Amino acid sequence: MPDAAASLGMTPRTLIRRLKGEGSSFQDIKDALRRDMAIQSLQQGEASIDSIALETGFSASANFHRAFRQWTGRTPGSFRGRKRRQTEKLSLRD
Repeated sequence: MPDAAASLGMTPRTLIRRLKGEGSSFQDIKDALRRDMAIQSLQQGEASIDSIALETGFSASANFHRAFRQWTGRTPGSFRGRKRRQTEKLSLRD
């Protein structure tokens, strides 16, 4: 967070106060970014779940699985499988 605050020209404490005033936190923003990156990677279907966990900043894939379930209500594998099935159904209609 110090780097983010510095790039915005403020102290970390000021950044924390401003985010709190907006009803957010640095962790909320970081989690939303991680979630969006993970969803995009899972939809593309090329990278392994373990590599997506590392790419999104998780030190262990178990932590990634737990966070992804909290974000979406699904495991990364079931999310990816559901997206694949939807894509297959769409391609069968064409």
